[in-house]
Amino acid sequence: MKAIIAGAGIAGLTAAYELGRMGWDVTVLERAKELRSGGYMIDFFGPGYDAAEENGLLDGLACRAHAIDGVELVNGDGSHQAYMSYAALRASLGGRLFSLMRGDIEQVLFEALPGSVALRFGSEVIAVEDRDTGVAVVLDDGTGAEADLLIGADGLHSGLRRQMFCGEAEALKFLGYHTAAYIFRSQAVAEAAKGNFTMLSLPGRQAGIFRMQGDQVAVYFLWRDARPERAADTRQAIAEQFGDLGWLIPEILAGAPENADIYYDVVAQIEAEHWHGKRTVLIGDAAYAVSLLAGQGASLAIGGAHLLARMLAEHDDIGAALVAFERVMRPEAEKKQAAGRRTAEWIVPSSRFRVWLRAIVFNFSSLPIVSRLIGGLVPPSPKGIFAGATKGQHT
Repeated sequence: MKAIIAGAGIAGLTAAYELGRMGWDVTVLERAKELRSGGYMIDFFGPGYDAAEENGLLDGLACRAHAIDGVELVNGDGSHQAYMSYAALRASLGGRLFSLMRGDIEQVLFEALPGSVALRFGSEVIAVEDRDTGVAVVLDDGTGAEADLLIGADGLHSGLRRQMFCGEAEALKFLGYHTAAYIFRSQAVAEAAKGNFTMLSLPGRQAGIFRMQGDQVAVYFLWRDARPERAADTRQAIAEQFGDLGWLIPEILAGAPENADIYYDVVAQIEAEHWHGKRTVLIGDAAYAVSLLAGQGASLAIGGAHLLARMLAEHDDIGAALVAFERVMRPEAEKKQAAGRRTAEWIVPSSRFRVWLRAIVFNFSSLPIVSRLIGGLVPPSPKGIFAGATKGQHT
């Protein structure tokens, strides 16, 4: 069996790893010239953790994890506002959580790819013919290819989704925020972060820093913005939102790399009516982006790719496997999306009162009742996605 995968992000690389291990002949097409690095720090738990445990990737991911003592909230001048130990969050998830850079996940997946997987950079699909018996594609260099299955894993702004299912105007639901992240070097900023994820907490704005190695610092920004269009100049957009602040912000802004090396996008979710055709299917953010407000985007990318592979293994017919995949995965993704919309106000509080109230919760997070509240805000790991994904139950 042959598969073409559009996109070498977390979802695409996981699907390539899974299908390659099953004996498929896999070609991954990535529009970028090389594998992406950096990104932002994520908490890895939930369905992706369960999937990685099943498919043998968990140890490799855990080796890339960063030890975080806790999350410290600070005021605009850098003075202490609140603190939450990561132990409370880990305990609420039964210890099944670690933190790592998004780019490190992709590197682990890339290094684990079987020899049957071919990865082509600087290449993308520009036309698709979805048939009952297979799929034919045309690439941007004018060449063609055929396969038994085409997987669209090309992210939030998926070109394959636009070609096969619906336009971005229909599917992308802008949530009213923009975000950016990059890695830079600064001894002063690194020392200020210590072993915590330190987060500037102001109404409508956040800036977070984490010390990686030596003087290397990962920084991210999140801000409210009613404009659904991405700014043409990323560095300028960040400066406009955070340039009036003191503390370490001037040095952080001065350390910003060129626009091309900054991760930047709007914060949005994807609500597509269909994820699959005859021999085509969307996974990851291309199908069901939940946004960083919901968290677990990387986890759902890995979990979804793992589920798709399970369905393909359990069904003799590819079309039936795609139907089953969407039937099982869609309600889980929709739950995460709804949770993200509900908690948005507490992730980026809009008023000083809500900033203060969140600080109170952080400061009392070690108390059992507050710990249970924090655990209640984190959806349980839906192991039923995998445990219950059997041929008889979902066809």
